[in-house]
Order: sequence, then C-alpha cells, then structure tokens
Amino acid sequence: MTPEANDEHFKVAYVDKATCRNVQVWPVPDDLENWYEIPFDTTFKYRGKVYSPETGTWCDCAEAKRKKAIAQRKAAYAAESDPLYMEYQYDQTPESEQRWREAVAAIKQRYPLT
Repeated sequence: MTPEANDEHFKVAYVDKATCRNVQVWPVPDDLENWYEIPFDTTFKYRGKVYSPETGTWCDCAEAKRKKAIAQRKAAYAAESDPLYMEYQYDQTPESEQRWREAVAAIKQRYPLT
C-alpha cells in the first residue's frame, strides 16, 4: 500500500458563520446551520484569515477590516456627507463648507482605516 493510501485526508472543513474565522475539520459540528461547508485544503494556512462567503475566498484579518471600513465609509458618505457637500456647492458659504468637512471628519473617525 502506498503512503498516500494510508493518509487520512479530510475533504471538508466548516467555517463558523458568526466570525468567519473559526475553522473546524473534525468533528463535524452538530449545528451545521451555523457553519459554512467549504473544501478543505491541507496546504492552506487558515490562521489569521477571514472567510468571505460571498466570494468563497480568504483574506488577511487586517485586509478584511480595511475593506469593511471602506464599505462603511462609502455608505456613510452617501447618507451623511454627500448631501452636505451638495448644499455647500449650492450655497458656497463658509458655514455649509464647515458642516460638510465636519461630517467627513466624523465619518473617518467612526470608521478608521487600519
């Protein structure tokens, strides 16, 4: 028998839906509705990575946090600072410019890029 035939290889891993970080190969979780089932790669380094169920890919934790902050900023700009910018463009007053710049600064502080 070849060494490959004796090796036990797991083909499936489970990623915790709550964190998208915890990977479990064995035992199979009892609450499968709370886990993503993915192909298991014995050569991949899962530590320090975050799983994206939308794309089925992995990225570094820092990169994932940065992407999330950028998405949150974009949404906040559209909802909060963009209307103030349009008002500033119409008014061209120092007060409206100041309100717009303060809103942008608050958003950047709320969602810092790491």
